[in-house]
Formats: sequence, structure tokens, C-alpha cells
Amino acid sequence: MTKSLSILVLALIVASSAGAAIYRWVDADGRIFYSDSPPKQGGAKAVNLQPNTVSPVAPVPKAKPAAVAGAKVTLYTTTWCGYCKKARAYLASRNIPFDDVDIETTDRGRREYREMGGNGVPVIFVGSQRMDGYDQGGLQAMLQAGGW
Repeated sequence: MTKSLSILVLALIVASSAGAAIYRWVDADGRIFYSDSPPKQGGAKAVNLQPNTVSPVAPVPKAKPAAVAGAKVTLYTTTWCGYCKKARAYLASRNIPFDDVDIETTDRGRREYREMGGNGVPVIFVGSQRMDGYDQGGLQAMLQAGGW
């Protein structure tokens, strides 16, 4: 009996406080106050507070496997080029697979570089987009446009 009476009293207290108004006022020094009862000097406004809620979040789409995530990325490079190293490092840091074609040590590299009219390294392709040289912001934009 005592336990059920305690639960009933607790339920009444919670129910009565759930509908209670909250008051907000600012004192002469500019301090803001909140209370469940208005100040004696008046000037308080009732505030309608809403409880925090969590709305459902849409599921995050699964990432595509790297092999099919975006357009093919090809770098035409040399071993001694500092910008080629930066481009490789940037792509590796983003886990983007790329074809690294050395234009000095491979027949394929020399032939393709000559056919594209290359004039300096790196030459970077993301799909059909081309960049001569290396600019991280430009490469990032190309990758985004290419689905990466």
C-alpha cells in the first residue's frame, strides 16, 4: 500500500510540474533569470519551452567500392618531379586508385605523353578532364566532378 501511494504522489508531482510555466526576466544589471515563479517586482514573461527531441536521421548511403567509385585517374609523371610526388601523396591520402605512368622509363609513358602533346609533368587525367601541373584545389574539384 505504501509503495503504491508513493508512486501516486510522485506521478502527481511530475504531472503538476509538467504543466508549470517558466518565467524569464532581466534584472537592472542586465542579468537574465529563469524561474518557475515570476519575480515579486513583475516584468517577467512566460516562456514556452519545448523538450529536446531527436528526429530520425536518414541512413548514410554506403560508399561505393574504390574500384568503381569514380572516373579513372591517370598520372603521367617522372621519378624526380616534386609535384608528381605531391599528386601521388594526395590521391593516396584520399584512397583514390590511380594509374601512375612514368614518361621517362616506360615506352607506353613516352608514347602517350608525346601523343597528348605533354609539356611538363605531372599531367593528370580524371576521366576526360586534364590538368597540366599540380594544384590540390583544382585536382580536388576534378575528382569531385569525376565522382570521387
